[in-house]
Amino acid sequence: MASAAFAPNRLLGWLLSFLVHGAFLAFLFFGVSWQRHQPAPMMAEIWSDVPKPATAREVTAQPAMPVTPPPTPVPTPVPPPPAPPAPPAPKSPPVAETPNPADIALKKKKQQKAAQEEKKRELARQRDKLLAEQLRQERLDALKEQRQDEQRRVEAELQRRRAEQLAQNAQAAQAAQLDRYKLAIIQKIRNSTEVPEGVPDGLTLEVDITILPDGEVLGPVRVIKSSGNPRYDAAVLRGIQNAQPLPLPSEVSLRRQFRTTHLQLHHEK
Repeated sequence: MASAAFAPNRLLGWLLSFLVHGAFLAFLFFGVSWQRHQPAPMMAEIWSDVPKPATAREVTAQPAMPVTPPPTPVPTPVPPPPAPPAPPAPKSPPVAETPNPADIALKKKKQQKAAQEEKKRELARQRDKLLAEQLRQERLDALKEQRQDEQRRVEAELQRRRAEQLAQNAQAAQAAQLDRYKLAIIQKIRNSTEVPEGVPDGLTLEVDITILPDGEVLGPVRVIKSSGNPRYDAAVLRGIQNAQPLPLPSEVSLRRQFRTTHLQLHHEK
């Protein structure tokens, strides 16, 4: 009897506990869903004519919006750490090859031949350089000799012109000195000549006389052109003899110029 009365009470306790837990879970679910949804903004429209409120019959019940549970966040997968690099494989030591004596001899022969060819080329370059330098030096020497020859020709021409100028100056000086002594001889002959009365002026007698170094006249005077007046010609010839010794320069070279002297003796009062 006691166990039959205890069974309905136990079933009722389980039912109440299930209802309480279900209500608590529903409260938690709807509370969290209500906090996550933002209330929609309110919009108001202004009408000029306000419609009449609908009657209880015209209002229809709007269906309830289904509540969508929030999406469950998916965790971002974390990439695994990179694998450490594999250590390099150890290199095997090179295997030393045994040199072939024939290859060594051939290589040495090629090196010697290459060295000989390089030596020949170097000798050829030095020879070409020496020839070029010798040719350049010969050209410089030829140019220098040409310039020296030109300078010698210029100097010789200058000396020749200088000598000609000196000779001309000497000849001019000698001619001037000869003319001066000739005038002195003519003047002395005129002073020693006594022209007779009645001899007209403007007569000219041309004669050649030979004068010794001491101024004496050698031999007879030769008449080249008579004045046309015998009295004047005879007077002049006597005057030449009376004028001895005739004046001569002191230099021997100039005295020789008076060995044979041509004179023109004019009669002027």
